[in-house]
Amino acid sequence: MNNNELSIDTTIIDIYGDNPLITALPPILDTASIIKHLRGKLKFKPEQRYLKPVGRIHLVAQLPHDFFQPLTKHLELEQKISIMIRQGYVSRNFVNGDRQRRLQSEFQKLKNNSESVDYQYAPPESTATSLSILGCSGSGKTTTINKILRYYPQVIKHHAPGLTQIVYLKIDCPHDSSLRNLCLNFFRAVDLALGNTNFEHRFTRNKLNVNAMLQEMKIIANNYSIGLLIIDEIQHLSTKKSGGAELILNFFVTLVNVASIPIIMVGTPKASAILEDDLRSARRSAGFGSLLWEPMRNEAPVYNSEFPDQVITSEWYAFTEKLWQYQWVQQQTELTDELRNTWYYYTQGILDLVVKLFCLVQIHAITIGVEKITSELFKKIYEEQFRPVHDILDALRSGNPSRIARYSDLTIPQIQIEQYVQQQSLKAELKTESQDKKLGPHYSTLMGMLTSLGYPSSQTDLRIKSVLKKYPNENVQTLLQYLLEELSSTTTEDPSVKNKNSDSIAKPRKSRKIMKQSEWINTEDTDLRNFFSKAQDQEVDVYELLKSSHYLFNPANPILH
Repeated sequence: MNNNELSIDTTIIDIYGDNPLITALPPILDTASIIKHLRGKLKFKPEQRYLKPVGRIHLVAQLPHDFFQPLTKHLELEQKISIMIRQGYVSRNFVNGDRQRRLQSEFQKLKNNSESVDYQYAPPESTATSLSILGCSGSGKTTTINKILRYYPQVIKHHAPGLTQIVYLKIDCPHDSSLRNLCLNFFRAVDLALGNTNFEHRFTRNKLNVNAMLQEMKIIANNYSIGLLIIDEIQHLSTKKSGGAELILNFFVTLVNVASIPIIMVGTPKASAILEDDLRSARRSAGFGSLLWEPMRNEAPVYNSEFPDQVITSEWYAFTEKLWQYQWVQQQTELTDELRNTWYYYTQGILDLVVKLFCLVQIHAITIGVEKITSELFKKIYEEQFRPVHDILDALRSGNPSRIARYSDLTIPQIQIEQYVQQQSLKAELKTESQDKKLGPHYSTLMGMLTSLGYPSSQTDLRIKSVLKKYPNENVQTLLQYLLEELSSTTTEDPSVKNKNSDSIAKPRKSRKIMKQSEWINTEDTDLRNFFSKAQDQEVDVYELLKSSHYLFNPANPILH
């Protein structure tokens, strides 16, 4: 992304003064630019619904990775990170000597092996702040942070002073709850960012204790002007294995107050036991405090009390409305309240589950040929594919604090969507190959076109097979014409009626006027009959006309977005 396209008219020097560590950063973003930067890049084209099932399954599978709808909390976090990075650099400016004084103070501490030193040059006061983000697994914390950080270059080289600046560093807490391994993760992340250092190997070989490693971390942080340290999965830190809550808190406070590194700590609600003292302490909570990311609530839109003509849309409605547009099933349906409520019931508004359930339902609908999203499919996929999260979601549905407390960590097990995609893709491919062998390649095309016109597969399957058997050598244009005439005819018996109980009373069907082919030119521009009429007048193939109008996927130029 071109950062210049996202900039606003803000003079950084007017805000932060002449500080190369800040002026070298990309421009500050306004709200519209933040949304543009964060929004997913996945594009949907209606003509992609005419792809074969296996192709559409792979398109659906992109949603968990490429769909992102910015919400209010995402915009708030981007602004906080933007301020934290820049504010943290205020006291480390190498133009006015702040950076040099800080380096000198750290050198004196190492030389005297003590935190209490009579400084020759007093270090500047830290301008770094801290922030904690707590939320259940699957709420989008890590994904959002990663998307925000992509706007910034991780490493910037300043040629004049020969300084290499690390804008941000992201590390995960080790599963073994060890502060030593947390330090080693820091050194490894620095090595990966710079590409030409070997800190992890050096300090592992020297077998330094945690306090010595902390000193080395402070030196590296100052030498490379680290702008922001993100510590993810902080709930993995155990107060017992790490040496007690006080040691953990002092560890992070030292990084902020002494090394002047802004820190963001990210974890599940289980981490609140580690951070609660930090939040109560006036000294330690200086900064941006804590953000609690809860699942979206199923709230209906309401009218604005101040402006009655305006409707306030909840995040749940806005998010699902946007995601619902990405339907690669051939029969697009409207997002009704029933569908939305069912969707919420089986996900409880957890972002990761909301997207994955939507994907798996589409994949299943495509595979079995239903080609439509229904409440029944939501339930079926939940029961078959979401079993690992049933207990967690049941606790959330109950609203019972004691039940929810049992899952305070709320770690969402990984739903293996990739494995499911592979299985369903293979099924769809085998099904398509079998159909092509028996019925020819026109079956899938005709089924897709009729489904997109609103005819259910249960109504068209037998008719398509009958027409293909009767006219095996005809082209798609002629075959579709036969099918449309047959479907429009009131005298044609519905195949689904044959299987009904003979004792049941059939409801009288409303008669419909049969439109003659000569009248097709009078239909709407998007009507297939209109395209057929134009194709005949222009003496061109209807396929070519549909492709030129971008209503069909062109296999000769398969560019998918």
